[in-house]
Amino acid sequence: MAYSRIVNVEYRSEQDMEEFLSKWKVWMPEHMPEATSRTMVKTGPTSSLLMAVYASSQVAENARKVVEVFFDENENLMLDVIAFHGEVIEF
Repeated sequence: MAYSRIVNVEYRSEQDMEEFLSKWKVWMPEHMPEATSRTMVKTGPTSSLLMAVYASSQVAENARKVVEVFFDENENLMLDVIAFHGEVIEF
């Protein structure tokens, strides 16, 4: 069953957001597991929302563990992180 992870990040400043996203653009394709879809939205001058849909909860859990490494390496750029997850509801 498809499973989604949604992560809202508030950055310390606009410059920190730019630096974070620049690093993410390089790091993500090499490290993150394959997703059915992955969309990032700039929700404000210092915030973003990433929604990824994975084939299963196991793949999503692996993604969570992998992204924690990136977040730990870049924690100085972030003010707050809120994450949601759950099964995808199909209509």
